[in-house]
Amino acid sequence: MSDPRRTSASSPPKRRGLRGIFSKNLRLIPRERRFYDLFEQQAATIVRSAGLLEEALADVANLAGCQREIKALENQGDEITHEIVTTLNRTFVTPFDHEDIYALASGLDDILDYIEEVADTANLYGITTIPEPARELTRLLTLAVAQLEQAIGSLESGRGIDERSAEVHRLENVGDSTSRHAIAELFSDQHPPLEVIKLKDLYGLLEDALDRCETVANVLEGIATKNA
Repeated sequence: MSDPRRTSASSPPKRRGLRGIFSKNLRLIPRERRFYDLFEQQAATIVRSAGLLEEALADVANLAGCQREIKALENQGDEITHEIVTTLNRTFVTPFDHEDIYALASGLDDILDYIEEVADTANLYGITTIPEPARELTRLLTLAVAQLEQAIGSLESGRGIDERSAEVHRLENVGDSTSRHAIAELFSDQHPPLEVIKLKDLYGLLEDALDRCETVANVLEGIATKNA
């Protein structure tokens, strides 16, 4: 007669073995690669929008036309974000964690929203002279989104993401310093009160856009670490 205690004791290894087989088979299931394509499309949309914003603030004569183009790109970006979330909700095996996909989609969408808001605010406020600090912040933003685009292009391989993210952090730090000095200069009694209000809002939006770039860089670093 078999000893029931010995039978019971042998059960856990069988369960662990089944879990191991399940995990091994799960890794063989093809992962949805469309996420890479969608994120690359979104990054390209953001880079194009940032370039238009830089062009608009370099010469306000281009502002209204560039703002319309940026708005169209922002709408296109919303559609990409919707497709990412829809694909995420119906996909079981994703290339990286569900929460990271959502965080990355949300962060990129925020950057695009801020770019559109900067252009819209400058246009609605009727800002006719763009000060150098605003142009510098826009240049930093353009450089930061270009780094994010390259990092996103490396998501599948995982190579170079940390270096790109580190550069985004550096650019954001430069932007913080530029914004602080610009706002301090606004309160030097050399500007009309209405101009101070307008430009302070503009600086704040540009700084927020750079902050979101840093948030996205943090998400990308986390993805690279988890999937190393």
